[in-house]
Amino acid sequence: VSCGHPGSPPHAQISGDKYTVGSVVRYSCLGKRALIGNSTRMCQLDGRWSGSLPHCSGGSQGVCGDPGIPSHGIGLGDAFGVDSVVRFSFISCGNPGTPSNARVLFNDGLVFSSSIIYQCREGYYSTGVLSRHCTVNGTWTGSSPECTVINCGDPGVPANGIRLGSDFTYNKTVVFQCMPGYMMESDRASSLMCTKDRTWNGTKPACKAIVCKAPQAIPNGKVVGSDFSWGSSVSYACLEGYQLSLPAVLSCEGNGTWSGEIPQCFPVFCGDPGIPAQGRREDRGFTYRSSVSFSCLAPLVLVGSARRFCQSDG
Repeated sequence: VSCGHPGSPPHAQISGDKYTVGSVVRYSCLGKRALIGNSTRMCQLDGRWSGSLPHCSGGSQGVCGDPGIPSHGIGLGDAFGVDSVVRFSFISCGNPGTPSNARVLFNDGLVFSSSIIYQCREGYYSTGVLSRHCTVNGTWTGSSPECTVINCGDPGVPANGIRLGSDFTYNKTVVFQCMPGYMMESDRASSLMCTKDRTWNGTKPACKAIVCKAPQAIPNGKVVGSDFSWGSSVSYACLEGYQLSLPAVLSCEGNGTWSGEIPQCFPVFCGDPGIPAQGRREDRGFTYRSSVSFSCLAPLVLVGSARRFCQSDG
């Protein structure tokens, strides 16, 4: 609690610069003037100074001197001779009230020279002045402040995405999701929160198309298909003379990876061509490009091809 400035009469000096409860100020007069009234005053719990404002005697006979102006009041009259009357008026501005969605942060009274400072409650802000002062005409300066709810505005919806949540006020959160076939860029958050400075704590994310990496290459084979986007499929084919270990179709999944088993390309197998009766065979296998040679036991003579090759068609 503050009592405010206690007032200083003319031709006097005051010692003490604290005006809170329990503080004491002392008065003394300049020159040969005598102090009339209380030489000390104390700030009381009710926010008022004890006693009344003293004054210093006039500088000549028959003149009382200016009695000064009391704290939180005004003096009416400027004649200080014998039989002169000075009237004092106590000024009160009344209770200005507390605005909606606000609270009083500081208040040192409701009388002249008092001040009141407001603060908006959490989640609200004011664009105007949050302090008012009691004036000599008994009114408060300015007007009652307005505290408006904090709103960060619509953060928008990312292309190929959706937004969950439509409350854009303080401390509220909105969440973003991407449409099927798209994934959120990893450098941005999937949710935003409205902060006290009326801005979102980030920018809305971007949704990019899901594209799988090029499928794994296989020896003696190739990938059939060039569309690697989400939902597309590719297959494998073997080079001439080779055949797939299994029929393989890979699909690009929503997480950016291929589903399905990667096949292998094995050489074509022609099978065992057999051995002619009364003959011999020399071979190096029965797969693609392998050859076998035939010969007859003496004295027989070979009729037909002496050498055969495994062809690409098996």
